[in-house]
Amino acid sequence: MKLAADRKMFSLPLQWLLAAVCAIAVANLYYDQVLLSDIIKSFNIEPNQSGLLLTVIQAGYTLGLVFIVPLGDRFNRRKLILISLLLSAFWLVMMTLVSSFMLLLVLGLCLGFSTVSAQLIIPFVSSNIQSGKKGPIISRLLTGIFLGVLLGRVFGGWIGQLFNWQTVHWVAAFILLVIAGYLFIKLPDDQTPKQPSYKQILRSMIPLLREEPVLRETIILGGAAFAAFNIFWVSLTFMLNGAPYHFDSGAIGMFGIIGIAGAIAAGFSGRLSDSRHVQMWNIVALLMMILSFVVVGLSWNHLILLIAVTFLLDVGSRMNMTLNQGRIYQLAPEKHSRLNSLYMVGYYFGGSAGSGIGSLSFHFGLVPGVAISGCLVLALAILYIGRVKNEGYNRKKTGWSKPA
Repeated sequence: MKLAADRKMFSLPLQWLLAAVCAIAVANLYYDQVLLSDIIKSFNIEPNQSGLLLTVIQAGYTLGLVFIVPLGDRFNRRKLILISLLLSAFWLVMMTLVSSFMLLLVLGLCLGFSTVSAQLIIPFVSSNIQSGKKGPIISRLLTGIFLGVLLGRVFGGWIGQLFNWQTVHWVAAFILLVIAGYLFIKLPDDQTPKQPSYKQILRSMIPLLREEPVLRETIILGGAAFAAFNIFWVSLTFMLNGAPYHFDSGAIGMFGIIGIAGAIAAGFSGRLSDSRHVQMWNIVALLMMILSFVVVGLSWNHLILLIAVTFLLDVGSRMNMTLNQGRIYQLAPEKHSRLNSLYMVGYYFGGSAGSGIGSLSFHFGLVPGVAISGCLVLALAILYIGRVKNEGYNRKKTGWSKPA
């Protein structure tokens, strides 16, 4: 009976629509990465200044994860999702209308801050499903988020090349408005019990880290995997630009299609998140990524192997993310927004660190340095899991447990 109600509330077409919304929302954060040269010309700024735009968008997104996503435990998530989509469309358009780069930075911060609808959708769906079969549904939504990272670059590059960066923003804003209108009609109401105070919600977030060992574990695993993902993708551009490939930006962008294929291929992992051995599958995902870095270090100058590595690494990264969030959403539904907020902050912190590590590793150690860095980050996460399992085994053996 509950399963039938879940299916009626979130039908398969609606699930895939919400996955598409997640992809489009996340893509807002990545359009401008491939449009920087056009933006530099529009505002007549130095190339090294343009990177500030990407920084403030990511900073705004992190702030949104901390301060807006937890609002879902206090207010109706359906309304928050619609407001987030409308604000994102507004800021995208406003960015095309200013002539000052400083104003563009302020608007970019606002865009990042409001672009959290994907991270509101997942706890909205998971907390309104009572069947216990959340894994496959969450996997579909996470497919959208993962594809949004890659599709944002592809879409932004293609439209920007045909027209200009302003057109990319206007088209993206129009799509968001159409989606918001459709969801206003089709999206079911949020039936989850709410917390009485936003202030108490924010105060409770740090204690959640102490109280929920699964949350701590998934933050470590997710942060490490996204760090390794960015170590690879940042350095991949340098590899393909130089000998023996000498690829242009168009050819390099095609590797994003390979990454998309890898993300889709990992769709099976949603079912694994409901498994009793989910922690073991987490380790398998990280080992797949380690294998990818080993092959990169030994055979990066063979194009076929590099394509295969790109595919395998994206399968492992996507699989790890799905397993992590599947585990989180098995916890208390009334805490889902806060749990998701804390997880995603850790996840994106790892990704930001990985971008810096990837650039430095290639600069100082070339491809071998990149391979070693990626393996070390992932190995540390696996060692953490081993330590947790060992502590759990010792507590069971001695009969000791931490006080509540």
